[in-house]
Amino acid sequence: MLAGAGHFSLLLGAHRRATRAGPALAMTVLLAVFAAGCAKKPVRNVLLVTIDTLRADRLGCYGFALARTPSIDRLAEEGVRFSDAISAAPITMPSHSTIMTGLLPPAHGVRDNGSFALGDKAVTLAERFRAAGYRTRAFVSALVLNRRYNLNQGFEGYDDDLWSEDEPPLFMIRSRSAPKTAERAIAWLQGWGRGKEAQPFFLWVHFFDPHQPNNPPAGERIKSPTPYDAEIAIADRGVGMLLDELRSLGVLDQTLVVLTADHGESLGEHGEKTHAVFIYDATVRVPLVLRNPTLLPEGKVYAGPVRSVDIAPTILAAIGLPGGKEMQGIDLLPAVRGKVPPPDLPQYSESLTSEVGFGMAPLFGIRHHGWKWIRAPRPEVYDLGKDPKELRNLYATEARRGAAMDVELEKILDDSRRHAVAANENPMDKETEETLRALGYLAPRGQREAMAGIDPKDGMVLYQKLEDARHLAQNEHWQEAEKLIREILAATPKNVTCWNILALARLRQNDGQGARDAYLHSLAVEPNQARVFAMLGSVSLLEGDLTGAERQYKKALELSPGFVEAMSNLGLLAALKGDREQALAWNRKALALDPSFPRAYRRLADIYYERGEWGKALYNYRQVIKIARSDFAALVQAGNSARRLERPLDAERFFRKAARLRPDSWIPDYNLACLKASRGDAPGALADLEKLAGKGFHRADLLARDSDLAAVRALPGFAALEAKVRAARPANNAPSEEAIVLSTH
Repeated sequence: MLAGAGHFSLLLGAHRRATRAGPALAMTVLLAVFAAGCAKKPVRNVLLVTIDTLRADRLGCYGFALARTPSIDRLAEEGVRFSDAISAAPITMPSHSTIMTGLLPPAHGVRDNGSFALGDKAVTLAERFRAAGYRTRAFVSALVLNRRYNLNQGFEGYDDDLWSEDEPPLFMIRSRSAPKTAERAIAWLQGWGRGKEAQPFFLWVHFFDPHQPNNPPAGERIKSPTPYDAEIAIADRGVGMLLDELRSLGVLDQTLVVLTADHGESLGEHGEKTHAVFIYDATVRVPLVLRNPTLLPEGKVYAGPVRSVDIAPTILAAIGLPGGKEMQGIDLLPAVRGKVPPPDLPQYSESLTSEVGFGMAPLFGIRHHGWKWIRAPRPEVYDLGKDPKELRNLYATEARRGAAMDVELEKILDDSRRHAVAANENPMDKETEETLRALGYLAPRGQREAMAGIDPKDGMVLYQKLEDARHLAQNEHWQEAEKLIREILAATPKNVTCWNILALARLRQNDGQGARDAYLHSLAVEPNQARVFAMLGSVSLLEGDLTGAERQYKKALELSPGFVEAMSNLGLLAALKGDREQALAWNRKALALDPSFPRAYRRLADIYYERGEWGKALYNYRQVIKIARSDFAALVQAGNSARRLERPLDAERFFRKAARLRPDSWIPDYNLACLKASRGDAPGALADLEKLAGKGFHRADLLARDSDLAAVRALPGFAALEAKVRAARPANNAPSEEAIVLSTH
């Protein structure tokens, strides 16, 4: 049998011998061994799907009758569903690091999002598969899994390019929907499929949809009980797309499919609306489904305790690769196949987000024999059989049980120390760290000291009030947000996060001085905040104080030399002062540090456009569009640059893309009318201009002076159009986006 132990030993030995002789021979041996065997299809490939923020109990296969998850449910029917799977941490990076390494967070060293990167000495699944001759590819859907956090180790391709996605809501991170990510993965699979007899693959696909804020399309929302469930349905669609592609390629049964989640979502339980702080089952119980007809029974529910740390060694054992014994997890296959009883596994979870992000005490927990112990300033013990929602803390009567379970917990921590690999130094450039601090996701030292040792159960009131203030700000309810922020500041006056959000609230309410005062309060507590100095620069810029703005942006750069936004803003100041060469230099410097920074390309393009260097302008506008396809202004200006280069077809294409992006705007249609007039169709241009009244067009001055419209002005109907437009002219100033048109004609 291809799945037999003897076969796997032969495969690994042959691979090692062939690798010493060269990669080509290694692949020849690998293929020769795979070609051998019996009629049952061998397990050649692995598809690992991780869905962010997915509670097990919101899936149909886990008993939720209102779920719309047919793809995941079918996967469970055709494979094995694990009913008691627990994540190592209720937050994305630590949990994914455990899934990929088979090590717990204290061992792999990644304890929170943003501040930690997986160490180079950690060995990932991708590294093990690539060493064995596999193709390795990853597609992730959120910035929190960016390659800077080092989960890309071992992947020959790691798709984390999210600049083309829409700007995220305030306080949220950039992400893309499951169907979009699935499309990218499918495109790769199709390319692989054209040579599918060559190398097997290890493919990881990450979906982010159920993560808040939950704003599904209306058509999805109406079909589900909550927006959260609607976004789970969208993620399920992505899963179905991947499985359908494997079926169409004829390799689904040759692929081990593993589906899980990094963590769950509190949905208000225990006073936590989302996740990251508490380690109750709402946020650490996750789905786990495995499918492969050669290796696994069909339709089985495995009730024994399992952990996310067991996923990596189980995958390696299924394929026959070494490394599982070096991990903290175990191979689950013997128990799943019924060869041994379900092992008695203590299930570890932790949250250091409460400490790293907010200065409160960390939480460590263990589930075992139907009980749960949480090590905290106010310890917790729960009887999960009688109290699955963990509502009755029994520590007062079960302190001895808690002490015994704490001994078990300490053994796990000791084992983690033996397996420990050093995490990389802080992976964030200083400007990213400052962004997270300014938005409240990392607590500066002063704030941590002010809240040190507070039990998260007690600090959750303030934490949740901060979350509520963020959500109000996202919806531009600035006064209500400010009221909550001031209440938090009354209790914790050194809360830098709140001072920064208060400053933003004042700025959005056109109170520049109030914003400045709040930012200065923030700096008084924590003086080395580059992002805050940059915001002070922006306040000065809005007030017309170019010298003051320059001083603040340069101070930000002193603290954070790689701060590309500050460089680009200094370029803007130089342009406003008429020093275009200096403006070019600042933006080029920004791009040298971050070649994917669209704002710098945009400002370079604008400078070249103003100088009449149409080719350079078009090149840089194209770079913006390549990175950020929804940049309306770049599309319009790319069209105008193409016109100047006498490329009318390209110009029309850009204008039409802009019109599709913003169907409510008259600007693309106005430019299309001008393009039509310049190509000799004055009557057609006039007809198009007459349609613009419904889109708020009121620029009679443009009609009167635009050189493209000379022939249109000679037509009999022009006077009536001009009078109609003059009558529609508003009393207030024109919207700022009209600067796009003013720069083009």
